[in-house]
Amino acid sequence: RLIFMEKLTQVYLIRHSETLKMKNLIYSLLAVVFFSILLHGQAPGKVWYGKGSGNAQAEAVHKALMSVVDDFANGNSNGWKIYTDDATEIDPNGNITFGKKAMLDAWDAFMKMVDEKPKFTYSNVLVRMLTNDIAIAVFETSADIKIKGQQIGGKAKGSAVLRKHNGVWKIEFDQLTPEMPMPEN
Repeated sequence: RLIFMEKLTQVYLIRHSETLKMKNLIYSLLAVVFFSILLHGQAPGKVWYGKGSGNAQAEAVHKALMSVVDDFANGNSNGWKIYTDDATEIDPNGNITFGKKAMLDAWDAFMKMVDEKPKFTYSNVLVRMLTNDIAIAVFETSADIKIKGQQIGGKAKGSAVLRKHNGVWKIEFDQLTPEMPMPEN
């Protein structure tokens, strides 16, 4: 019986050694990718760049975002031009919209519901360059929107992931999170 158990253990180890080797290989590759991103993704020094930071890539991202902000602040749908066709958005209601066409349809439906052209403001836009072609932006925004006489909107925090496509910054993903004041003690 003891010999049988030893043989069974040897067979198990032989069969599973390939699994262990593969697992170790995967973990090693993940570690290499992680450290490569750390070394090459973000230049040493400042991580988040505000407008006028002097970082050319971050300034280009700011410029692209401000073109969208200006369009939406003016109540038109031209802002969607810098979204990729496959972009995804999470709106303040928590709805997830996939694709620029669906986002345009949702915007058009929204604009038919409002009493007047909404007013949007954006501030404190910060950009983090993950690579030379991928950036994250965070910002503060407020919306003055009236639907059937009721004031909706308010302050929110937003974020966007942008990728450079053929030298042009495009939004791949964005989201807005409404600010909800917590009760004071």
